[in-house]
Amino acid sequence: MKLTYREDGTFTIVQLTDLHIGSIPHHEDDDKTFALIDKAFEKLDADLVVITGDLIWSDGVPNADKVFKELLQRINYHDIPVAITYGNHDSEDEFTRTDLRKMESVLDHFIEKKNTFIVDDRESYTIEIYDPFGETIKNVLYVIDSGADAPLPIGNYDWVHPEQVNWFREVSKKYKNIDARQSDLIFMHIPLPEYWQASQSISSGECNETNDTISAPYINTGLFASAVMDGQITGVFVGHDHDNNFVGEHVGIKLVYGQVSGYQCYGDFERGARLIQLTVEGMETKTIVESDF
Repeated sequence: MKLTYREDGTFTIVQLTDLHIGSIPHHEDDDKTFALIDKAFEKLDADLVVITGDLIWSDGVPNADKVFKELLQRINYHDIPVAITYGNHDSEDEFTRTDLRKMESVLDHFIEKKNTFIVDDRESYTIEIYDPFGETIKNVLYVIDSGADAPLPIGNYDWVHPEQVNWFREVSKKYKNIDARQSDLIFMHIPLPEYWQASQSISSGECNETNDTISAPYINTGLFASAVMDGQITGVFVGHDHDNNFVGEHVGIKLVYGQVSGYQCYGDFERGARLIQLTVEGMETKTIVESDF
């Protein structure tokens, strides 16, 4: 089923990130996270929910596959399309990202993935959003699995695979001839290195992480440069750093953190979600905390 704008010319995305659901029986913090998820689906009036990684803890967690399946089944309580990408904690121990993607089949309202590409067990795909009549593509969302730990002793976290950058370049060319296109967006878990620059031009939110402030990879493989040259990307949305929730900007592209959504993990922010609204004028975004749902 196609994703389409509403008749009033809007399309609303809710970003949830870093849920960190733990073992069974669940910790009381997991119950709070499940309640937040339910409220986000029920009250934020989304046309699409995008979950940007670290849905679960998997390292040392017995039966983490059952934890993941239970989370997906709880999402099925709600009649709203869902898109997922994975983070550094989702496949640390018992199973792979291939296993996770197979389990996605239990979702009743999973979006249709376009242009799917897998390298090193990391999936990239696009989501197409159409006009209210379902005829013309208005926006393209690029969902990119940013990996987990650094594969070389350089920094702590993985970098976008060069083949994923090549994929972005080739796929973005396919959409170039669609005149009605508006704001295209990228969703991933680990921030790009350019988030360091964006942290110097924050228009809203806060940058509170200790140590490196931005937990980005130390190797830059050029996804941001490719997005700039594409000329269609207006925003990148990530998770990963629970004490960052800012909207920054670098070379005309908004680099944005989600609002940490899970309770069983570090972070001083009140838990919540990020709202992204697409209109004919472009894209607007803000965080919203659970007490305001």
